[in-house]
Parts: sequence; C-alpha cells; structure tokens
Amino acid sequence: MTETAPTPLRRNPDYVRLTGGQVVEAVGSGMTGMALLLLTFELTGSSAQAGLVSAAYGVGHLAAGLPAGALVDRWDRRRTLVVTGLLLAVVMATVPIAGALGTITFGHLLAVALVEGCLASFIWPAGRAAIKTIVPPEQLGTAATVTQARMSVGSLVGPALSGALFAVGHVVPLVTNAVLYALAALGYRSVRTPLPAPERTPDASTGLLREIGEGLRWVWRTAPIRDMVAIGMVLNLAANGIFTVAILALQRDGLPPQGLGLLESALGASALVGALLAGLLLRRLRVGTVTIAVIWSMVVLLALMPLSPSVWWVGALGCAVSLALPAVNAGVGAFSLHVTPDAMQGRAGSASGFVSSAMMPLGIGAAGFLLEHWGRTPALLTYTALLAVAGVLVSASRHIRTIPRTDEFARLPQAAASA
Repeated sequence: MTETAPTPLRRNPDYVRLTGGQVVEAVGSGMTGMALLLLTFELTGSSAQAGLVSAAYGVGHLAAGLPAGALVDRWDRRRTLVVTGLLLAVVMATVPIAGALGTITFGHLLAVALVEGCLASFIWPAGRAAIKTIVPPEQLGTAATVTQARMSVGSLVGPALSGALFAVGHVVPLVTNAVLYALAALGYRSVRTPLPAPERTPDASTGLLREIGEGLRWVWRTAPIRDMVAIGMVLNLAANGIFTVAILALQRDGLPPQGLGLLESALGASALVGALLAGLLLRRLRVGTVTIAVIWSMVVLLALMPLSPSVWWVGALGCAVSLALPAVNAGVGAFSLHVTPDAMQGRAGSASGFVSSAMMPLGIGAAGFLLEHWGRTPALLTYTALLAVAGVLVSASRHIRTIPRTDEFARLPQAAASA
C-alpha cells in the first residue's frame, strides 16, 4: 500500500495565512529597533540614551520570556497571536500620536521598546505551537526553513525600510510599523484551523511559577533538548563574541557606519540564501550529520578570522557562516518542535530559548574588554577555542548525532509531557 504524499505547504491555506502574518510581523519587528534608535537620538542627541532604548527591547523580551511561554500553554494560540499583534499595533501608534501632540519623551520611547519586547515574547511560542498543529510532522523541516527565511527577511528589509521612511518623516516608520502589526493580526485571525489551549490533566500545576519550573525541568530531563540547549549556550557565547570583536575592531580602525551597514546587509542576505537552500540539504542528509558538519565548519572558518583585519575578509568569513547556519537552526528547530508535546510547546520553547541565549550578553559584553586588554587576535582565538568546545560537545552527543532527515520525523515519538 503506497503512502499518499502530503499536500505541499504552499497549498495549505492555513499555513500560508499564518506564515503571511508572521512575515509581515517580522518586517515590522525588524523596523522597530532602527526606528526607535534613530528617533531617540534625534530627540535627545545622546548615543547613550539611544543605546538604552535599544537595550530595553532585550530586557523586556528576557524578563517576559518564561512567563509568556507558560501563559501560551494556558491560552488559545490563535487568540494569543491576534491580541498580541493588535496590542503591538497600539503600542507603536502611541509614538506618532505623541509626535502629533508634540509630547514625545525619552521615557515614552523607553517604555515602548520595553513593552514591545514583553509582547514579542508571546508571538514566538504561540506561533511555534500553531505551526505544530497546522503542519504534518514530515513537513516540519520545510516549515522551519521558511521560518529561518522570514526571520532573515525581517532583519534585512526592516532596518533598511525604517531608515528610508525616517528620511520622509521621523514618526513615519512607526506609523508603518503599527499598520504592519495590525495586518499581521488580521493574518493570524484568518487561520481557520482551531488552535485551542492544550487540555490540562487534573494533576496539572496551577501556579505560574510552578508551570515555568515544569518547562525548565522538562528541558533538563529530555536528553536531546538538553544537549541542544547546552551546546546552544556555548555556540551563542562564542559566535557572538567573535563577531562582536571583529566589528568593534573594524570600528576602532576607522570603518565608517555605512561600511558596517553594508556588512550587516551582506550577512543578512547570506542568511536568507542559506535558509532557502536549507530545505534541499535537510531532505538529503541527517539533521545530526548537518549539525556536526556545520559547527566544525564554523570552527575552521572563524579560526581564520585573525589572519586579516580587512572588512572584506571579515565579511567573506561571516557570509560563509551565515550561509551555513540556517540549516542547523531549521533542522534542530524542526526536531525540537516535533518531539515537544502540544501541552508543553510554550514552556519548552521559551525555556530552551531563555537558557540557550543566557550566555549571549556575556559573549557580547566581554568582547570589548578582551579586545581592549588582549588585542584582536588573542580575543578572537579565545572565542574560537570556545567554539571548538561546542564542536566537541555536538560530536559527543549521541542524541544529536542520530537525528534523522526531516522527512523521517513522522516515525519519531514525541517526548512525554512530564519527561
């Protein structure tokens, strides 16, 4: 008896509607950081205050991440996406309204960035859970590559569009942003597949802190996820440190802001191409094989970074890494999505993201210190050694080595909700 091939995702109307909303939301999110940065500097003339507004988004996202995941596991996922999109639209709209009244303040912009970070913490786990419901297991790899592509589109298009609109009018990017968030909410609202809150067992925890703890314990007790998160911590620490050292060194050596902007655009374009190619790779090779090969390729490529301080050399190596990394993110992300039960999607996703990203601030923050006190080459080699540790860990993990091709995920069981 032959198996019927699944309907292509492009012909899955609810997936198209959900993804359409997510793409629009990603562009809006990509616009916000640049828009608030430019507006804050225009208002205050202070780079420090502009930096604080930029940091406020990350603070909000980090602070709300774990509670948001637990609440997403209590709430209807479609309603969560719609309401969050509308709230983001309202928050963004307060800035042009204040501009029309002549009452924009630094505190207002700081609050907008902080609240946006908090609200964005609900979008990712709710969208992740929605994809798990709408997409068949054997197509999760394809869906994950699309997720990588839309993130790349948002980071590539959003800042450039924001800068262009800022030249038209200082609050025009935020007007546009509010409209985009509202359109994203409409896209989420048009999804017809029910996305209800998971059924809760009679003995399920009722306190928010207990539910957050359940998510963290589930990640720890589920061996493949635990290995991924641990390796992600080391990888984020090392990779962010390397690129921060390289960029700070370029700034120190006199590269103008336009050059840094072009470098960032090149890295974003490479990530987009990598996301588009990742699906082909993941259908032919085991996710475990791809993960090990890409991480060791990163070690080799970034170990070459000290050979030249040239922006062309930094850009070439950075683009090569950006081209390869989406395949790992998509493959590992799809596997995690498949093995995580619906009742744990919000908490597990938020807990994994929170823990794996916990070392990023240290990697970025220490980069400047190491560059100033040790110099460019020792700082880069220090972070490369940490990256090699990630390579050793991923090679040693049986749980990661044995992850199959994404089209074979349907044969894999889910982890127990209680792990």
